Formats: sequence, C-alpha cells, structure tokens
Amino acid sequence: MKREVLNYLIIAVLAASAVFTSCKKNDDTYNNVNKGDIFVVGIGWVEDDITVAEFWKNGVGQNLTDGIYHAWATSVYVSGNDVYVAGVESNAQRLYVAKLWKNGIAQNLTDGNSDAYASAVYVSGKDVYVAGYEANAERIGIAKLWKNGVAQDLTDGSKPSAALSVYVSDKDVYVAGWESEGRNYMAKLWKNGIAQNLSDGTKSELAGSVHISGSDVYVAGHEGTQQDAFVAKLWKNGITQNLEDAYMARASSVYASGSNVYVVGFETKEEIPVGRFWKNGIVQNLTNGTNRHLTCAVYVADGDVYVAGSESNGEREVATFWKNGVAQELHSRANSARAMSLFVVE
Repeated sequence: MKREVLNYLIIAVLAASAVFTSCKKNDDTYNNVNKGDIFVVGIGWVEDDITVAEFWKNGVGQNLTDGIYHAWATSVYVSGNDVYVAGVESNAQRLYVAKLWKNGIAQNLTDGNSDAYASAVYVSGKDVYVAGYEANAERIGIAKLWKNGVAQDLTDGSKPSAALSVYVSDKDVYVAGWESEGRNYMAKLWKNGIAQNLSDGTKSELAGSVHISGSDVYVAGHEGTQQDAFVAKLWKNGITQNLEDAYMARASSVYASGSNVYVVGFETKEEIPVGRFWKNGIVQNLTNGTNRHLTCAVYVADGDVYVAGSESNGEREVATFWKNGVAQELHSRANSARAMSLFVVE
C-alpha cells in the first residue's frame, strides 16, 4: 500500500472468542507505572512503506508489531499498572484486523475474514471498551463496540457506519461516530447503544471524539459544506458550534477540563494537512508555521495541556507531543512517525 493511500485511510478514520498472540514484554515499561508518566502511541513508516504500531513511554519508543504487515496504533489508556492500546494490523490476506494490546500482548478483536478497525479504547473499573467497525459479508462497515472482547453492533449493517471514540461516565457508555445517509455522513452519538443524530443528513457531518465533563457531553468532528470543503465543529449537549478559522479543517479530539474546552484537528492546505488547536473555540498556534505539523489528540492532566501529533523535519515526519505549547520529539526507529493518542498518569 502506498503511503499516501494509508495516510488518507488514517485521516479519514480520525476525521471514518479472542485470539491471543505473543509479543515480547518489557516489564519495566508495563509494570512500573508512576504519576506523571506519559504514554503515546501512533504509527511509524519503515522500509517499502510498511507501517508499524509504535508505543512510547516518557519518550522512549518501541514497536508493538514486527513490520511484516501494515499496522498502526490509534488509542492508549492506562488503568493501574495496565496499559491498553487499540489499533489495527493487516494479515496475509491483506485484510485489516482490529487489535487490542494489553501490556504489549496482542488480542485480535476480529477473526481477520473481513476488514475491521479499532479506533479507541477506554477502561472503566474491570471493563475494557473498544470502539471501531467491522465490515459485513456485503463489505459494509458496521459501527462496533467491544466490551471485554465481546462485540456489540451499533448499527444494523444496512448503511456504512463507524465508531471512532468511546467514553464512560458513571455507568453510561458514550460512543461517537457516523452513519451514511445517502451520499452524506450523519454525525452520531450513541449512549448505552441508543443512537442520537447530531446532524440531519443534509450535509456530510462526522463525529470523531467524545468527552464528558460533569453533566456536559462534548463531541468534536466536522461538517462538509461542499466538495472538498470542511468546517471543524464542536457539539455541546447536542448544540453545534463552528470553531474559529475552521474552514477546510476537521476536528479529531476534544477534552474538557474545568471551564476550558480544548479541541485539536487539522486543516488541509494545498492537499497537505496542517495541525490545528482550539481553546474555547479560539484557534491557537502550536508552531511558528515554518514546518508542517499535524495534531491528532489532546489530553489535560494536573492543569497541563498535552497535544499529540507530528511535525515535519525536512522530508521526514517526526512524532511529537506538545506540553503547554512546548514541543518534544519522540524518537522512532522508523523513517517517519506520527503520534496519534496520548495518556498522562495522574
């Protein structure tokens, strides 16, 4: 698969019984979790455009996959001393398998007979939730939620759909995603499996991230206004808001903390994605604009704001996270790498 095709697949998804296999386990990485530890996951491009699922703890990286097949990591969550990573890896039949790694050990969420994708992971108590999708016999993607490895269909499979984010508040499980409506996408929010339409289907709208703060439900995504034009959006309790200076932009992640709401995403300029960061709807600058960069996820811990993504370094894409606007590059053995999710232990 060419890199540009895989790039499109990753961005579109940001924007679209269990079988266990072994992986070498680093006990210090997974069994020694401390306050302030920063976990980041993402994708690395290696030789011949093969991609690997990458994992960093406090800036030290390792691969979750061996590079035989395409793979990438989409989401990370830490609970106690356990580190969970959601993602995807292709198989010998060139089909994508939804994956969950726990402390470096991979679990297949799907059997590999049809394309599937794990978009996000969230842990509540002893329960592990993964959002994603799996294609049916007609190759129509069905939005899915796996709880402890058991799948629940969120749609009936009559129209393409996908689940892109999951958040658990008290005993309520929220999932954000989309379902097709004719030629358009309809932004969706499922609460305990019951769907709420965030849009009416007259335009293409996609919900890519959900976060709960108190009684408020925040969803980030985008709306298609015309061919190849998008507006980054934020829904608060179902009420929509266009983010400032968001034309040709998509919102991929939202995090609410106190009175502040942070959203990150990207804008496409001359077919090149450029990262965006909004605080309370107002666009902020993370870089001086001399290098191309991409922002994929935002997280707030102890008052500090973290953003994961990448920044260009000549021809190379460098996995990066920003803490309160200060960038830190993540070392990768791959030729290029991108950080797609992060979690900070409090």
